Amino acid sequence: MLEVSASAVVPAPAGPVFALLCDTARYPEWVAGTDEVTRTDGPAHTPPRRLVHVTTDIPLSSRFEVAMEVASEGEEASEVVLTLRGQPSLGPVGAVFARPMQGQVDRDNRKSVEAFAELATRELAAPQTPRA
Repeated sequence: MLEVSASAVVPAPAGPVFALLCDTARYPEWVAGTDEVTRTDGPAHTPPRRLVHVTTDIPLSSRFEVAMEVASEGEEASEVVLTLRGQPSLGPVGAVFARPMQGQVDRDNRKSVEAFAELATRELAAPQTPRA
């Protein structure tokens, strides 16, 4: 079993952060390795703060799951956690091929969560008011 997790804090409330996270059409803007979304059923919502994408059509994987969670960090900030889990196909042979991929999957997951945090900060963070 392959599993990696990464998190980032976004200076915006959880509700708008979760709504942006659910906008599947925008995944190419922040998901590492995603050039385009060729089909979407619209925003993916599993209220209140968690969504999971599951696929069985990734090479050498019998099941691949992406869990995305948002938790409030006070009133004006949120923590975003992306967890990837893969079940190798082909039994022990698949596990041998999956092992070297874990580092790349981990790096891509960290890049994705950092890119999402940058996008969410640009679009959702409250403008800072200068102090007098």
